[in-house]
Amino acid sequence: MKKSLWLTITAMAVLAGCSSTDADQQRQIEMLAQSRASVLSSGLPVEQGPLSIMKAAANKGTVEIMMIYNTDAKGAKPLDTVLRTSMNFYCTDREVKSNLEMGLSYRIKIRNSRGQLMVDQIVTKDYCDNPTAN
Repeated sequence: MKKSLWLTITAMAVLAGCSSTDADQQRQIEMLAQSRASVLSSGLPVEQGPLSIMKAAANKGTVEIMMIYNTDAKGAKPLDTVLRTSMNFYCTDREVKSNLEMGLSYRIKIRNSRGQLMVDQIVTKDYCDNPTAN
C-alpha cells in the first residue's frame, strides 16, 4: 500500500513538473509575441507601394499582422505573388525563423482597399518546413 501511494505521489509530482514547464514555455512564447507585436506596432503604418501594414497585435503566442493591399494601384502585383513573397520572408529571415522555432507563429491578414479579407494565413515552423503541404 505504501509503495502504491508513493508511486502515485511521484507520478503526480512528475506530471505537475511537466505541466509547469509547459505553462512557463507558453507564457514565454506569449511574452515574445507581445514584444514582437509592440516593436512592429511602434513603426506603423508602413506603406510600401500598394501594400500598407496597418496593425500588429499579439494574440496568445501569435503575432497578428493586418495589411491592406491596393490591387488597383500602379505597380501592384497579383495577390498570390505578394503572399508567396511574404511567406518566403517569414520562412527565411533569420530573426523571424528563430522566433518560429521557439514556437511563435505569425498570422498574416491581407485586406483589399474596400476592407474585404483576401488572405488569412498562419505561418508556423511546420508551415515553413513544408510549405507545399499548406
